[in-house]
Amino acid sequence: MAALALVRLVVDGGGGFAFGSTVVAAYIVGGMVGQPVLARVVDSTGRRRPVLLGAAIAATAGFAVTALTVQALPWAALVAVLVAGLATPPLESVLRSLWTVLFADPVERNSAYAVDAAVQELAFVLGPLLTAAGILLFGATGNVLAMAAAGLLGAIAFAAHPRIRRTEPVAPSGETHGSPLVRGSFLRLLVLVVAMAASVGALTITATASAEDRGIPAFSSWAIALNGLGALTGALVTARFPFRVAPERLVRRLGLLLAALYLPTAIAGAPEWLWLVFAAVAGIFLPVLLTQIFALTPALVDVHHGNEANAWVISAFAVGNAGGTIAAGQIIGALGAAAGIPIAVLVCGAVGMLGAAQAGPGAFHRVADAARSVS
Repeated sequence: MAALALVRLVVDGGGGFAFGSTVVAAYIVGGMVGQPVLARVVDSTGRRRPVLLGAAIAATAGFAVTALTVQALPWAALVAVLVAGLATPPLESVLRSLWTVLFADPVERNSAYAVDAAVQELAFVLGPLLTAAGILLFGATGNVLAMAAAGLLGAIAFAAHPRIRRTEPVAPSGETHGSPLVRGSFLRLLVLVVAMAASVGALTITATASAEDRGIPAFSSWAIALNGLGALTGALVTARFPFRVAPERLVRRLGLLLAALYLPTAIAGAPEWLWLVFAAVAGIFLPVLLTQIFALTPALVDVHHGNEANAWVISAFAVGNAGGTIAAGQIIGALGAAAGIPIAVLVCGAVGMLGAAQAGPGAFHRVADAARSVS
């Protein structure tokens, strides 16, 4: 939603796509850096609410300055949007760290993670529609301001929820706080996340290239929407019928399956309806795998690293997604749609399979239960 709103802010104001993509890139990079840092502050201080509220206020200010200066002072808008990204409240990581506290039963917790993933997929479907409606009602500048205000109100509502107040984490005392990145098992999980996100990122480019090659501009929108619908379906089914197997025994298989299901989109000459079916089926197992990754993450790190670890998973997915997008764009740009789409899909699929292959059950060693007593 934010990326589309920012591109429209630049383009509707007379700017080019090059500067628009630069603005979006600055926002994404800011978020990739800021999320783990802010989550680390939550872990080290034990204060969720002040961090969330302070970050939300700073991010809102960043968006406001971006909206008001993007035409007159482009450099100021770039700095402001970077601040907005850096200060984006770590709502996702904080929410996921709560599931281990609120749901002691692993099966119920897996259902919660699946519902979490389903809500995200719903947001991906509704976000572009809300952006279009906001631009229609308020204009591109007003839409960004409205988006920032809505984000601030949402963060305030989240931070004010009684569950947040009653489950504040206890900050570690005595020894140095440390980092979840020192644990090899967690790093291998991040490798899986980066690798499997590559195919997801590539789809944006392969669908767009396929649409241009077929002469059907709306084809890419349908492909991405159906991919999201497939993901939403997978999330809802997983929520209703959660796995009863340890996640470390599932992530490699699910990772291989996810990568394999993206491979049919390499058939660039497939009929339109069939390629759309491929795109929809490819999305089904993304939330299924993410649910197991969310469930496994807290088991691989110390309890005082829960928020930061979840934030690193989010950043790892963003890195893999961006990498797949860039790789597919470069390959298709060099070879054209007919030859480039198959190669891009196969390359990203191979990356996903390699990432999944190194994520077998033996790769993950859980932190001792005694060291992970919930505060």
